[in-house]
Amino acid sequence: MIKWFLFILMLFFVLSCRKKEKDTITRHDLKGMVYNNCTDSGLAGVNVSLNINDGKNTSSYGTVSGVNGEFSFANIEIHSNSKYSYAINIPGNSGTGGGAVRLDGTTMYFNYNEADTYFKPRVTPGFLLFYVYYITTPTTLNDSVIVSFVQKTFHKNVSDLPYKLGGGGHGNIAVQSDNHSNYPMGKYDLTINKWKSGIYTTSIDSIYLPWGSTKTYTINW
Repeated sequence: MIKWFLFILMLFFVLSCRKKEKDTITRHDLKGMVYNNCTDSGLAGVNVSLNINDGKNTSSYGTVSGVNGEFSFANIEIHSNSKYSYAINIPGNSGTGGGAVRLDGTTMYFNYNEADTYFKPRVTPGFLLFYVYYITTPTTLNDSVIVSFVQKTFHKNVSDLPYKLGGGGHGNIAVQSDNHSNYPMGKYDLTINKWKSGIYTTSIDSIYLPWGSTKTYTINW
């Protein structure tokens, strides 16, 4: 009985001596730039939110990135107490249905020691539609054209995702086409390989596909 009494007394003493975690509040102007994986530059017109959670509830502040992709949240309270968590969020869009445009968003978490960081959340926007037409006067069934579209900047930044588009046509049909939708925007380098009347040729070109755009490219072979 005495041992239990001493144990309870000691436990009460430890709990009563435990101090609450100190909370120091400072104010910061949080700044950053929405970084476009497809162009190595800032992306304007993107909704950016700052989410602050106090362990129970979340407060949100919203803004839109400017001309160079820059954004800021002015005079924000930052707490040193570890129960507070902070995140910059850019919502994504799969680009499926109803003419919606692709945007791979992101969430960037940070703590109170990182409040003065210049944040660079990275996103991947997509074009809407890209049509490629192959127009020819057939000569033999062996006539054909094969085209490769490569987005090198996106591949450099996100190497684990597809970065090539392909397509082609065959000489027994006068007009053929391919269409692509909601792939990463930006500059695509083209390699065009043609077989026409037994003669092989190759040519190089490029095309820029802006965010949310619809474009057409025609190959006369």
